[in-house]
Amino acid sequence: MVAVTYVSDIESSRAFYELLGFREHSAGRAATAGWCYLEHNGHFVLLATTQPPLGVPPMPLLFYFFFDDLDAVMATLGAAGVEVEAGGHPPHALGGEVRVTDPDGNTLLLGQRERSASQPPADDDETSSHFSLLREAAALVAERGGTTVTCQVGESHGRACPNQADVKLADSGGDAAWACLAHADEILMTVRSAFIASPDNNGLAAFLGRRR
Repeated sequence: MVAVTYVSDIESSRAFYELLGFREHSAGRAATAGWCYLEHNGHFVLLATTQPPLGVPPMPLLFYFFFDDLDAVMATLGAAGVEVEAGGHPPHALGGEVRVTDPDGNTLLLGQRERSASQPPADDDETSSHFSLLREAAALVAERGGTTVTCQVGESHGRACPNQADVKLADSGGDAAWACLAHADEILMTVRSAFIASPDNNGLAAFLGRRR
């Protein structure tokens, strides 16, 4: 499988993905289009561009890459001036997880599946400000009697999450969902417009109603 992303400038994007270990396999360019085929350890990314530019809406998450040595990758990115945001040590990335953005503003999560022997013990969840806030929000929900709602965030391959929901999240578009702590942390890491919402249903409409 080859992942394809449309970019505004192939040279800038190629330089960015080379920081992650990808190398150019082949490339082509014409008057109205161009492409660059990158490979890293059997994984492929195809950068494509068109003239005029293709109107692709921004995505909250484009790629998730796993590395054997996340610290080395972070050092390479830091030396190149790429801003890296730490995300703690979730269950699927015990060696750590960080977030970066490519030159087109697409979000990439970089993770290390297992903790290496050279890594110091981590406080794990406490290293993530997102997760700390989520635990506080979940505690407030529990103090109010909790909820019997199941996590509304699906697993991969369309499977439903079997865990009980802990917190309610919403975004600036008006969508809301109950989620377990693991999925809530994933959403806050990947969806920039998401926030922890009040578990009550009386939101802005009720507030405005009291002002009438």
